[in-house]
Amino acid sequence: MNKTSLRAAFALAMGALFASSPAKAQSFSLNEFATGMTDTLQSAIDLLPQDITNIRLGVGPSIAPHYEGDDRYHIGVIPAVSLRWRDLVEVNNNEVRIIAFKKLLNADGGEVGGGNLRFGPTVSIDFGRDEDVSADLRGLGSVGTSMELGAFVAYTQGPMRLRARARHDIVDGHGGGTLRLDAAYTVFQAAPVALGVNVSSTWATGDYMRSYFGISPAQSAASGLPAFDPGSGFKDVGAEVNANYIFASQWAVVTNVGYKRLIGGASGSPLVRQRGSANQLAFQTFLVYSF
Repeated sequence: MNKTSLRAAFALAMGALFASSPAKAQSFSLNEFATGMTDTLQSAIDLLPQDITNIRLGVGPSIAPHYEGDDRYHIGVIPAVSLRWRDLVEVNNNEVRIIAFKKLLNADGGEVGGGNLRFGPTVSIDFGRDEDVSADLRGLGSVGTSMELGAFVAYTQGPMRLRARARHDIVDGHGGGTLRLDAAYTVFQAAPVALGVNVSSTWATGDYMRSYFGISPAQSAASGLPAFDPGSGFKDVGAEVNANYIFASQWAVVTNVGYKRLIGGASGSPLVRQRGSANQLAFQTFLVYSF
């Protein structure tokens, strides 16, 4: 890949990454892929063969709740943008990750147990939640766009990967932070097919929980829901299955099916208990081109 094509593709990735106007947020369902769908994209893309530098662009349908905690679903078309550059930079839709350290070495300079330890800083965009996306949200107001700074650490040993990712808003969108823990296992990988599973759980600060699941006295009066003031704690547990099929040298189909159960203050919110559901399902599939 020459430098010109790399710069052009990176510009395209950044354009998709920071396209956060309200009109685009509705047409591309950015609210959803800003969080869970980005994690899904990364888990699925990781099953594809990895080069030192590659760019993957895709598009496909998604079935997901209108908002986290909803019991009604919508079908939309969303983009997939993934960039790997020299195992130093990773871009997955709305998240940029810098790999500051990528090996676990002993005193003699050899790798410890064949494992791979990576960590580094991240910057991501959470596009918030638009009050107009569902009648259930009327009176609750919108949650603004957040820019989140954070860090990740991941350890891979053979087909198993353990990872922790922390993020915190710095522009007062949701105003809080999250810590996501996940474990992934590659069940089968033999070209042209790969299959993996992933289990995860997310802890959130009180500010984050109040932004998405809390109901202030003013919101209670406007929405008809009882006031609710959740604190920090684990908000969900989930599992997903990822699959890839490479049907041509540069083309693949990437698919994910996921289930998430809201827990703690998230499941206790009147928004979820009275108007939605703690059980959250999602399905995405992308036609992906790699170069």
